[in-house]
Amino acid sequence: MRRLVALAGCLASVLACGGAQKPGAHEVAVRVHTVTVDRFDSPVVILEEEHGSRVLPIWIGPAEATSISAQLWHHPSPRPNSHDLAKRLIQSMDAHVLRVVVTELRGGTYYATLVLQARGKSVEIDVRPSDAIALALRVDAPILVREDLFEAADEAVGADEEGQSVSFPPAPRPRANGSAPATPVSKL
Repeated sequence: MRRLVALAGCLASVLACGGAQKPGAHEVAVRVHTVTVDRFDSPVVILEEEHGSRVLPIWIGPAEATSISAQLWHHPSPRPNSHDLAKRLIQSMDAHVLRVVVTELRGGTYYATLVLQARGKSVEIDVRPSDAIALALRVDAPILVREDLFEAADEAVGADEEGQSVSFPPAPRPRANGSAPATPVSKL
């Protein structure tokens, strides 16, 4: 909750002051393929290139995995979560999300920016990729990944003693009643 109060304060001050930086690197449109777990039961969101075959796995926390999955499968929580609150805060300030961008991989951690527009100004806010993705899904904003991260992920992600490897089946499709089958998790 403190994080959201800080977000609201930062959002108000940033919108009052400045403009966004221009993207420096080529950005590739992606979609959320699925949310799954690796062989150690750590949640992973799999982003896939919209017009290609590359994928980018990003390890995330369980709360963010639940939030992203719920939005993907149209199963809202009975009470608003932090991503729902962030959406409402942004909308209440007459702002909207232009896009989210996964920008870099540093020290094994991905970084992202949330690009907002309000009162004719665009601003970039540093956010965790999982929060950016969860919010983008809620407001139907584009999710982008910097081109060089696909190559960095190929180098950084592989079979190792820490289990940071992932393979995944095709994404399950929702059933007619709106529910979705569980993603099989075998030897991820």
